[in-house]
Amino acid sequence: MRPRLVIVEDDQDNLEALSLLLAERYDVFGYESPIEALKAVETVRPDLLVLDIRTAPIDGVDCLNLIRAIPGYLEVPAVAFTGYGRDVECQGFLAAGFQAVVVKPVLDPQEMIAVIEGVLASGAAAYERIATYPPGSAQPAVARLDLEMTMPASSARGFGKEDGPAAARRSDENADEDAG
Repeated sequence: MRPRLVIVEDDQDNLEALSLLLAERYDVFGYESPIEALKAVETVRPDLLVLDIRTAPIDGVDCLNLIRAIPGYLEVPAVAFTGYGRDVECQGFLAAGFQAVVVKPVLDPQEMIAVIEGVLASGAAAYERIATYPPGSAQPAVARLDLEMTMPASSARGFGKEDGPAAARRSDENADEDAG
């Protein structure tokens, strides 16, 4: 059985391109609105969420929280799909509960697939560990996904990197602040 992905992306062209790309490997359910996705989650039963962060009327973080509030979906893994690529922003998305962050535009589709595969593999391992412990017993803490291994630099500009385009942006911004 192929993994099921729910994708929320409010730009129709991006949603279509992403859906076509990922449909080769996954069962893809794409929505332009987080509200549409929320209504469909229990029917679709996704293995992974790919959520655009800047959406209306609720954003991707709120959408994730609402989905995880649905019984049975507390542990569904999620990837933040965003134009916000600064380290502090990416760290904020991870702290909000996302397992990985992919920064738009995705220049190499295989990198997006690698991130999804890594998150799915990490989630499967976590579910397997949880299933081996009876209710009420102590469970080991589930480690966060090692993003260095699953998110190449070109898609995750500046995330955990001290070189590349994001580092150059930070240097330029710091120079502007020093000059002002």
